[in-house]
Amino acid sequence: MISLSMNFVTVGPMNMVLNALSGVLLFAGYLGGPLGALVVGGCAVGYRIAIGDPLPALGIFLVVSISSVGLGGSYLKAAPNWPEIPQRVLGTMLLVYSLLFLVPLWLLPRDPATELSMADTAMVVAIFYGTGVLSILATWKIMQFAIRYAEKANSAAELAESLDLAMRVSGMGRFKRARGDRRPFFDSGMVAIYGLEDSVLPSTGESQGLVPISDWEELVHPEDFPAISAEASQVWEGEKLVGQGEFRARRPDGSIRFIRAVWISDSKNGSLPTRVMGVHTDLTDALTVEKQNQASLQRLAMLVEKLPGVIMEFDATDTQKPELLYVSPKCKEILGVTEDKFYQNPLLFSKLHDPDDLDEFMSLLIHSCETGGSFYHRYRVNARGGAVLWLDYYGASTIESDGRVVHRAVVLDATPEVEVQTQVQQEREIARRAQKFESIGQLTGGVAHDFNNLLAVVLGNLELLREDEALKNQHRLVDAAIKATLRGADLTRNMLSFARKAPLTPVQLDLNAVVREAGSWMGRTLPESVTVATALAEGLWLIDADRSSLESALLNLTLNARDAMEGQGSLTIETANVHIDEEYLTAHKEDLPPGRYVMLAVSDTGPGIPKEILASIFEPFYTTKPPGVGSGLGLSMTQGFVQQSGGTVQVYSEVGEGTSFKLYFPATSAPSDHPEKPTRSTPLTGGAGLKLLLAEDEEEVRSTLENILERAGYQVTAAPSGDDAFAAFAEDPSFDLLLTDIVMPGTLQGTSLAKALRARWPDLPVVFMSGYASEATVHGNGLRPEDIRLMKPVQRGDLLAALEKAASYIKS
Repeated sequence: MISLSMNFVTVGPMNMVLNALSGVLLFAGYLGGPLGALVVGGCAVGYRIAIGDPLPALGIFLVVSISSVGLGGSYLKAAPNWPEIPQRVLGTMLLVYSLLFLVPLWLLPRDPATELSMADTAMVVAIFYGTGVLSILATWKIMQFAIRYAEKANSAAELAESLDLAMRVSGMGRFKRARGDRRPFFDSGMVAIYGLEDSVLPSTGESQGLVPISDWEELVHPEDFPAISAEASQVWEGEKLVGQGEFRARRPDGSIRFIRAVWISDSKNGSLPTRVMGVHTDLTDALTVEKQNQASLQRLAMLVEKLPGVIMEFDATDTQKPELLYVSPKCKEILGVTEDKFYQNPLLFSKLHDPDDLDEFMSLLIHSCETGGSFYHRYRVNARGGAVLWLDYYGASTIESDGRVVHRAVVLDATPEVEVQTQVQQEREIARRAQKFESIGQLTGGVAHDFNNLLAVVLGNLELLREDEALKNQHRLVDAAIKATLRGADLTRNMLSFARKAPLTPVQLDLNAVVREAGSWMGRTLPESVTVATALAEGLWLIDADRSSLESALLNLTLNARDAMEGQGSLTIETANVHIDEEYLTAHKEDLPPGRYVMLAVSDTGPGIPKEILASIFEPFYTTKPPGVGSGLGLSMTQGFVQQSGGTVQVYSEVGEGTSFKLYFPATSAPSDHPEKPTRSTPLTGGAGLKLLLAEDEEEVRSTLENILERAGYQVTAAPSGDDAFAAFAEDPSFDLLLTDIVMPGTLQGTSLAKALRARWPDLPVVFMSGYASEATVHGNGLRPEDIRLMKPVQRGDLLAALEKAASYIKS
C-alpha cells in the first residue's frame, strides 16, 4: 500500500498530482484502525516532503479525512470474516468519501493563489474524485484477491501439516529416490519408523532428510532382503511401475518391526523410471493386536468347543418373537438339533423345554430383558432322540444404546451333576432306611427277647394247668389261652424275620421242587379266577435256605398278588440261574458278593405299585390293605429272610401293568454240610431219672421249666447263671444233660458254658434256648451240629422231645 502511494502523475490545470492514495488511506483506516491510518498517512506525507513536492493544505485535509472515513467505517457492523469488506459498508464509505470533495469545490475558487475558475475547479475535483473512487474499487478487488490467495495458502499449509501429523500418528512415512541416487529422501515418518533419529540425522537437527541407502538396507531383515532387492531391480528396469510388499526390519535398538511398502515409479514416455516415490507403513502394532485378537478368538473357539454347553445370543427386544443372533455348534451334540434348525425356528428352544417349567423360565427371562439383569435357572429338556437332560442356564440381558435388548446366555449340561446328586440322595435314603431298619431290628430283637420269656412263662403254666385233672371243665379256656400265646410267638417270629434275626435251619433245597410242592396248597389259597403259570429252569442250582421260611415267603407273595389283583388275573412263578456281576450290584445299590445266584420270581397282572410308595413297602407294619386285613409284616419278613440267607429282593412294578418280586439266593453246588444226626438205638420215655442241669437267669422262666421237667421225671438242678451252673457241674459231674439259655449274666454265657464243660466232659449233650433270635443262630463258640437250639417260648411237648433226642446221644 505504501508503494501505491509513491506512484503518481500530474494532470489538469496547476499540474495536479494524481495517485492511488485514496484506496490505500481508506482501507488502512478500516482494516488497521487508527494506527494503520496514521502509519500510511504519515508515510505518504513524509514521502512528498522528502522529494520536495509541495503539499498544499487541501492535500493534508484529504489525507486525514480519507483515512478518517475508513476508520469510521470500521465501527459499522463488522464483517463475519475479517478482513472481508461487506458491500454495504463499502457503499457507505464511498458516499461519505464523495462528500469530502464539497470542501475543494467551495475553497478553490475563493483562493487567490490558485486563480481557478469554477469550471476549472469542477474539473479538478472531478478528476480527483474519479481517480479516488477507482483507487478505492481497485484496492478493494486487490484485497479480495489477496484474501483468497492467503486462504488457499493457509489451507495448503494446514493440509500439509495435517497430512504429516496423520502419517506420523498412523506409523506411515514418505520416501523419494531418483535413479542412481544413493541418498533417498526420508520424511520424519520414515525416520521414526526405522529409528534413525539419533544415528542417521543427528548433525542436522532436522526430523527428515537424505539417508544413505546402505544404512537402510542394513536394517532390512536378512531373510527378507533378497525379495526386496529383486523387487527394486524390477522397478528400476521398468518391469513393474507400481507395487507393494511386506518385510521385516531390525531397528538400531534391536526391536523387530513389520513394514508394508507401497510405491510408484515416475516414467516419462515409456522410458526407464527416473524417480520412485512411496509410503512405508509400520504394521507392528496392528499385527500385534491382530495376533492378540486371533489368540483371543482361538481361546474363545476352544472354550466354545470344549464347553459342555451351548452359547446363545438373542435380540430380545420383542420377547414374543426373539431373533436368534448366534448359537454355538455344540447344540447339535447336546440337544440333538443343528444350529441351522435353531436359526430357522428359534422357538425350538421352547419346544424342547420341560412344559411344567416353561412358564417360570419365561418369567425370569422377561424380567431380565426388562431390567437388564442376569439370572440362573436349572431346568429339564427332552432332547432329540428321547434323552432327558438337565441344563444350567446362565443368562444376562443388555439394553443397547439404540434401544435394542440383547440377551446372552451360556447353557451348561448339568445332567452328570444331577445324576450324581440323585445317586447321593438315593444312597442317603438307602443309608437312612438301613439305619432305620437296623434301629427297628435292634428294638424288635430286644422286645422279642423279653416277650418270648413272658410267653414261655405263660405257655408253660398253661400247659401245666391243662394236665390238672381237676380243671378238665376249664380245658376249653386253657386251650384258647395256649392258642393265643402261640399266636403271640408267631408274631415275634415274624418281627424277627424282618430284623434278620430269626432262627433259621438252612438245608440244601431245589427251588423247582419247592415250587412244585407249593402247587398243592396254592389251589386252596387262590380263587379259580386267578390263573397260575410256572416257568421253571432246567438244571437249576441248589441253594441253602430254611425251607419253612422259604415257603412262608412264597405264601406271602402269593397272597399279596391275589389281593392286588382282587381275585382276577394271572400269577407267574419263575426260577432261573443268574450271574450277578459288579455292574449289576453297583446299579442296584446292593451289598452282595458277585457270583452265582438262583432267582425265584413271583409276578402278577395287578394294578402295579405307584412310585411314591414303592420305597415303603418293606417297612414293618406298612400296608395298603384295609384295617384288620394283614399285619403289615409279610414283605418285611420276606426281605429279612432273604437277606439273612445271603440274598436280596428286587421289585419291578409299573402302574397298570403289574408287579414282579424277584428273590435272589446264593447258589451252592457242594453237598449238604449238615450231617445226619445220630439216633439212639433204644428209645427212652420221659426223663427216666436223668439228672439235668438247668441254667436260666429269668426266675419265673426257671421256675416254670423246673416244674415241667420234674413232672417229666428229670432230676433238675437249677442255676441262675452260667458261672453258677459250671460250679454246680464241677461239684457234681454226674449230670446227664445241660439245658441252658444263651445270654445270661456273669462271665460264662450259654455257648461258653457248654464249651467249658465239654472241655472236661466231651460227650455232654446240650440243649440251647433263647428268647433273642440272634443268639439262636450262633455257630461255633461251643455249639455242635447235633446240638438242639430252641426258640422261646417252647411248648412242653417240643421241649421234652428235644431233651429226649439229646439224651439219645448218651453213650451207654
